Amino acid sequence: MATNGKESPLPVNMPYLHDDLLLNCLARISRLYYPTLSLVSKRFRSLLDSKELYEIRRLLGSTESCPYLCLMSPGSSKPRWFTLSRGPAPIPNSNSRWFTSCFRPCRNRTTRNLMVSVPSHSFPPQSRWLPTVVGFNIYMIGGDINGEPTSRVYVMDCRSHTWHEAPSMRVARNFPLVSAVDGKIYVVEGCANCDPSEFMEYFDPKTQMWEHVPSPGAEIRGAYMLESLAKEGNLYLGGDKSVVYNPKEDEWDVLGPGMHFGGISDSSCMIDNVRYCYSVGSGSASSRSLKWYSKERSRWIALKNLEKLPKLPKGYGRVRLENCGGNILVFWEENVRAIGSTKKKMIWCVEVAIEKRNRDDVYGKVEWCDVVVTVPKSCSFEEFVVATV
Repeated sequence: MATNGKESPLPVNMPYLHDDLLLNCLARISRLYYPTLSLVSKRFRSLLDSKELYEIRRLLGSTESCPYLCLMSPGSSKPRWFTLSRGPAPIPNSNSRWFTSCFRPCRNRTTRNLMVSVPSHSFPPQSRWLPTVVGFNIYMIGGDINGEPTSRVYVMDCRSHTWHEAPSMRVARNFPLVSAVDGKIYVVEGCANCDPSEFMEYFDPKTQMWEHVPSPGAEIRGAYMLESLAKEGNLYLGGDKSVVYNPKEDEWDVLGPGMHFGGISDSSCMIDNVRYCYSVGSGSASSRSLKWYSKERSRWIALKNLEKLPKLPKGYGRVRLENCGGNILVFWEENVRAIGSTKKKMIWCVEVAIEKRNRDDVYGKVEWCDVVVTVPKSCSFEEFVVATV
C-alpha cells in the first residue's frame, strides 16, 4: 500500500500473551526486578500486584527475601516505605508510582541496586514502635499514637503494598517488645509499671486471634524488660533479669551467667540461630567490624576476610543489620556536602555472604555495595526489615 509514491508502514501483529502465561513467566523472575517491570504498562503493574502471581511463586518455590526501608520525610506526619530494586535502574519520572519527588535515586549512578518508594497511599497513623515481619506481612503493633498508648495493629501486605488493620491487642501497650516465634507474634510490655497479669500475649495470624500468656512470678520476670529475641523456637527477654520462655512447653526459666544469648540491638541480626552484630572498638576505623556470637565460647568473634567491607560509621545507632536470605544486609547513612541550599544524606547498603568453615572461623564476602537512595538531611531513618515474598 502506497500514498503519494511512498510506502506506509504495515501494522505489526504482535502476539497477545494470555495472562496465565505472563504470570508464569513473571513468577520465575526475581522479585527485586518487579519495580522496573511495573513501568512497562498498566497491565504489567496489575499482574505484578495480583495474588495469583505470588501463589504461583509459592508453588514454584520462588519466594525470596526483600528488604524494606522506612524513612520519615520532613514536614510529613506519615512514614514513607521503600523496597529494594535491582537494575538496570529505572529512570524516575512524574508518572512512576515507584518514585516521589522527595526521594529519588542517585542520577549519575552506575550501580544496579536502589531503594524505590513503595506504591501505597493507605499508610497507618504514625507509631514510634518497631515493625515485625511474618512471611509477606509487616506488622506495626501498639506503641503510641499522638502521645497515647494504643492496642491497634496495622499490617502491610508486601505483595500488593496495601495496609489494613488487624485485630487489636487485648490491652494498649506503650512500650511493646515484639518477636515472632514459629509464625506467632509475641508481645511483651516493656514498661516497668505494667500490670503483671497483662505482661504478655500472642497473635496467631492463621486464626487472627490474640491469646493471653500467663505471667511468671516476679522472681522470674523481674521488674522490667528492655529487649526481646526469638531464637531456636524460644523467646528470650532481657531487662533487670534475663529470662527465656518456651512456648511449646509453656515454661519460663531464668538465664544464668553462662547462658547469655548474645545481646540485642538494631546493629545485630539472627541467621541460623547465630547472632551477628556490628562492633565498634577503640582506635581506628579498622576496629569497626562484623562479629558473630559463639555460644560454645561465650564471646564475640570477628568475621574473617572482610577487608573489602566499607568504612562504617562509628555510632551503633547509625548502622542496621538484617538477615536477608542467609546473608547479612547492612544499612547506614552518611551526610554529604550541601548542594546549593539543600543538605543531603546518602543511605548505603552492603550485602555480605557468610560461610562457616569450622567451629571458630566464619568468613564474609562482600556481594555488592551501593548508595541505594539519597534524601534530604532532615529525613530520619526509622526502620529496616526483610519480608519473604
